[in-house]
This record gives sequence, structure tokens and C-alpha cells, in this order.
Amino acid sequence: MTLEGLEEPLAPPSKFTERDMLDLLARRYTQRSQGTNDRWVRAEHVRNGTGFYGYSEETGRCNDWRGLRTADFFAVDTYESKGHEIHGHEVKVSRSDWLHELADPTKAEAFKRYCTRWWLVTPDASIVRPGELPAGWGVLALRGGRLHAVHRAPKLDPLPMPKPLWISLMRAASKTAWKVTQ
Repeated sequence: MTLEGLEEPLAPPSKFTERDMLDLLARRYTQRSQGTNDRWVRAEHVRNGTGFYGYSEETGRCNDWRGLRTADFFAVDTYESKGHEIHGHEVKVSRSDWLHELADPTKAEAFKRYCTRWWLVTPDASIVRPGELPAGWGVLALRGGRLHAVHRAPKLDPLPMPKPLWISLMRAASKTAWKVTQ
């Protein structure tokens, strides 16, 4: 089928994977200036603890499997002048993926409470219907091959990050950096 004025058939909508979106996040948070280090530390698939079962706020220790959570992406700003902000990201590539996230708000909350900003990252902002975006969330969506803030994430007042989460974040950052160099 063709539309009037178009000679070629319309291509089906592009399908994006989590990997595609993580690569776009890495691109967004790579900022190097001559004579300085990279501004951002990036980490993919950050778990909320270092043990197999995750971290429990209540006990301060790794707990059973119900406590295990994974955030898709963290970006930590290393510039003191910018406030050392910690940005957390949840990648959702489809409406059904987004609805699954909304059904269990504890997943994002396990990380959001320690972040300065919290973002939903999606190839298409229309997966979020009016009134669905939880308080404290921003939206990064694909436009022109790059991620743009469709809804700016408000600045949050993060809690101090527990030691197991910091260690897990460092571990994930190391793995992410290693992947980039390969």
C-alpha cells in the first residue's frame, strides 16, 4: 500500500530493543572535553545489592529473592559544579512493557529514592498516556536518532545510597566500561 505522493511503500515501524536504548543512553551520557575526563560514569543493569538475592532496607543485608531488583541504567555526574547528580533510568520499549512497570511501582522505587533524577527511556513517548507518569519521573524519548527530554525529570532529594548499592553500582560501571573498550 502506498500513500498519495509516495512512490515507495511505507516501512513498518522500527522495533527497538533494550540494547538499542542502552546504547543511546551511553551516547547521551558521554561527554568529553579536551584536557578533562569524561563527565559521566555510566552503568548498565545495576542491581540493588551484591548478593544473589538483593538488598533489604529493613535488615541492611542481602535478603530473599523478592528483594532483588535491577535498574536499567545509571549515569553519575562527576562534575562538582553540577552537583554530582545521580540519574536513574528505566527503559521501556513498548506499551505493554510500560504497563508492567506501572503494575509494580516498588521496582523503580528501590532505586529512585537514591537518585537526583529518575527517567523513563522509550523510543516513543506515546506509550505513556496522560496521567500515567508517576510523580518524580521524567521522560527521555527518541527523536532524530538521539534521546531528548520530552518531560524533564524534576530534581529529587535522594537518600544516602546504602553501601551494597554503591558497590553494585561500581561493579556495573566497571562492566559497562569494559564492554565499551572491547
